[in-house]
Amino acid sequence: MINTKRMIWAFLAAVMVATVFEFAVFGLALENFHAQHADWLKPPAEQPRLRMFLTTALNLALVTLFYALFARNRASRLSTGIVFGVLLGLIAGWVPQAFNKMLFVDYPFYLHWGTAIFAETVLVGAVLGLVYRE
Repeated sequence: MINTKRMIWAFLAAVMVATVFEFAVFGLALENFHAQHADWLKPPAEQPRLRMFLTTALNLALVTLFYALFARNRASRLSTGIVFGVLLGLIAGWVPQAFNKMLFVDYPFYLHWGTAIFAETVLVGAVLGLVYRE
């Protein structure tokens, strides 16, 4: 049975970790890279930050539910979370970026965003594995 209280705590922890990670990686570490490709991206002043945060929160709510279903009837621990994060990172990180690389001419974000999204999903999976228990 899914432990709803622990799932909510895991969701909140995942949101905090993902928000800090996205700010550090996409906002700070990749800032110069994004500036080089300003023709592909909206300027920071035009980005809908609240909508971006709410989209991240909704995605993480679904990811947390999927993790709770993935970890059901098995031990939820760090290794379970990392396996979940790696599988999700392959699907949510590398596959869409590879698809975009095939579709768009001179798509510049494949390597940077694929790696960042993969790392984020592994980190979120680790957090879910540490916080969520049935």
